[in-house]
Amino acid sequence: MESVIVGYFSEEQATLDALADLESLQKASGETQVAQVGIFKKEQGMISLRRSFDSGAEADESIIGGIIGGITGVIAGPVGTLLSVGVGGSVGTDENAPHMMPDANLFWSMTLRMKDGHIAIVAVVQELDQAPLDQLFGGYTSVTERFGAAEVQEEIEHARNLQDRLEKMVRDELTEERTAQRDKRVQDLKVTVKSDFANLMAGRQG
Repeated sequence: MESVIVGYFSEEQATLDALADLESLQKASGETQVAQVGIFKKEQGMISLRRSFDSGAEADESIIGGIIGGITGVIAGPVGTLLSVGVGGSVGTDENAPHMMPDANLFWSMTLRMKDGHIAIVAVVQELDQAPLDQLFGGYTSVTERFGAAEVQEEIEHARNLQDRLEKMVRDELTEERTAQRDKRVQDLKVTVKSDFANLMAGRQG
């Protein structure tokens, strides 16, 4: 099965150890194939890609080779920003987090589970048996999730379309002609700005 597996970590050393094991598994070329790996970290409420590597095979030019980049573009773009601001880091890596939706997609789940300083290893894999990766991540973290690779790719495409619509809506709203109500607001602001300058000058002269 082609999957995107996400392992959540709160300690950097455990992340590095798990990453080394994952790289070894990738080079072993056994029944578990690792196409791409991305390491994401959450800081100041925002999730960003810190490092990535791939198999170097021709497949990395295809869909599976673009999943990590697609995740990065969404999670660090307007959609990811809106999710992060909305969540506010209130939910951590507790497997039974009360606000975690059982059908949450990858982007929503990453945003909910990660707190500041937490790290996620995201791997695009093909597995005949889930046991090897379950054992690998199970030795370091209590929270591991799997998502279908095809489903994640579709979510990336859907999020990109949503982002395009959001950007167009913002552009249209910012460039639309002012209504009478907005014109009145401008006049009110002019009075306020002029008053602020008057108070500033009075304070300097005093």
